[in-house]
Amino acid sequence: MSAPINFPSLSVLVIDDEAFMRQLIIRVLNELGINHVSAARDGDEGLQKVAEAGNQLDLILCDLEMPEMDGFEFVRQLRSSQHVRNPNIPVLIITGHSDQDNVKEAVKTGINGFLVKPISKTNLENRIKLALKGRQIDPSVLK
Repeated sequence: MSAPINFPSLSVLVIDDEAFMRQLIIRVLNELGINHVSAARDGDEGLQKVAEAGNQLDLILCDLEMPEMDGFEFVRQLRSSQHVRNPNIPVLIITGHSDQDNVKEAVKTGINGFLVKPISKTNLENRIKLALKGRQIDPSVLK
């Protein structure tokens, strides 16, 4: 049996182009006891923050639909980056669209979980636990 997750010790990066959503997600993370939260407005800033964090980041929550670089492209660049110490850091994709094509594409990019808006504290907590305990989702499970 694995050890329980120590939420207060987690360091999380939230990437969302909407300030309101960033603040909402951060508030829910704080309610879960996660106080080490940083934020980015887009994928480029997110990649920069991941590179700067070194091995100090435990999880990324990334919006799917953002201008310039969407969540799919963010994860692709993260997973292939030479400038990131841990390119396999767990990533949860957050979106308002749960259609099968989006889910399949997100899984193909190497995500660890998928969370559909609106976000509830319970769902976020459960997805975080699964993402931190598991591996990236296997694309073959969606065929």
